[in-house]
Amino acid sequence: MVLKTQGGVKLDKVYVITDFGPGDGGKGGIVYALSCAQDDEVNLIIKRGGAQGSHGVRTSYKESFNFSQWGCGTLEGIPTFCSEQMIISPVGLHKESEALKRLGIADPFMLIKIDPNCICATPFHKISSQLEELLLGENPRGTIGTGVGRACRMFNEQGEQMTLRASELQDSAIIKRKLQRQCEYYRAKYQNVSEDLFLPEDVELAGENLSLLMDDGYLQYCLELFVMIGKKLSFMDLHEALAQSGTAIVECSHGVLTDANVGLKPHVSAIRTLPKFTNEMLRSAGYSGRIINFAVHRAYEIRHGAGPIPTYDAKFTEAMLPGSHKDTNRWQGMVRAGALDLNLFNYALECCKETPMDGLCLTWFDQIIKNSHIWPICVAYKNSTSANEDYVDYLKTKAEPEIKNHLIEDGLNDADLFAFVADVLQKYTNLPLMMLSIGPTELDKISSKNIRRIWP
Repeated sequence: MVLKTQGGVKLDKVYVITDFGPGDGGKGGIVYALSCAQDDEVNLIIKRGGAQGSHGVRTSYKESFNFSQWGCGTLEGIPTFCSEQMIISPVGLHKESEALKRLGIADPFMLIKIDPNCICATPFHKISSQLEELLLGENPRGTIGTGVGRACRMFNEQGEQMTLRASELQDSAIIKRKLQRQCEYYRAKYQNVSEDLFLPEDVELAGENLSLLMDDGYLQYCLELFVMIGKKLSFMDLHEALAQSGTAIVECSHGVLTDANVGLKPHVSAIRTLPKFTNEMLRSAGYSGRIINFAVHRAYEIRHGAGPIPTYDAKFTEAMLPGSHKDTNRWQGMVRAGALDLNLFNYALECCKETPMDGLCLTWFDQIIKNSHIWPICVAYKNSTSANEDYVDYLKTKAEPEIKNHLIEDGLNDADLFAFVADVLQKYTNLPLMMLSIGPTELDKISSKNIRRIWP
């Protein structure tokens, strides 16, 4: 791995990558493929959203990593800038940096700079996130459980007195004061929570969280860890970031369907995920160059966590995700997959109407090819919503998918396969296909520019 150096010419192109689902769309592989592209000199990954994501990268030289706060160009030596619109996790930075060291990166903090105004998610936000989900019992909202959403909500509700900023991680007195305030706030909030408010199978988990919250030793541990991480951080603002040379990629977390305002409530994040916020951030900082907005979506529907997925099919899920690392867990629930749902896709597209989208990157198509060469697509719902009916309730309980199967011929080369997928999509959406992923590495991302193989 070689660290890329930066010149003095301002950025002239920025790719903005937006997940058009609820997440898990394959953003990591797309960002990495763009980072490796020969026709762009990508010199910076700009992060926005939340630190809880897991953006997987698999390289043609047999390295793999699931990134959260470092960008998906890290394995190519491309630096990361966490913008002001990124909620960082100091604990997560520590864990991810240690994992990157084990991968062979001697000093991961050389490859990341943080905006001083980034909000920090703390272990106390994490505890609250998990307790709130457990208190929902059999009516889960779904959460990653790392506290990023809680940090955002605490800032919106309590303001700066409770909020720890990245720049404050280098002042132990401020860290101590604000961590104590957060701890006291949540102790007061949950002090009267009793076991009978939780499902029997959740009592132990809840007890573990409450014990940590009430443990003064844990508060001291968090303080010491934050001080240690603060000493390793380097800071930069967006104006400095935009003064770098060449091309940047904005790597966003979450997906449009989990946007705080227009997502499928209540199964949403506290974060705004629409590309318009990225574009506004760039323009307000004085960037006048080219912005290319790419939507990312799997070739099928997937949802890891509570929330509607009308095309969910257990057999299809097993066929698409044998041995998936996206395991069932208490915070997100089980992984569900089904036919590509153009109703949800077009809903996401409508949510993004203020931002002209330049194209679609479709991922995991190799799984479709392995599924008897049949690509199922939900083109409509057979039944419509009734007047005043809640749309999410309709999606969960009443929507009946109308599925059309598209047969993939044998022996297609890359160009023919790309053309086939593009033609199918053109029947249902005006968003052009820009990249098709037919495997995990950067060599498995095809367009009309890189024709290599024949598919059996």
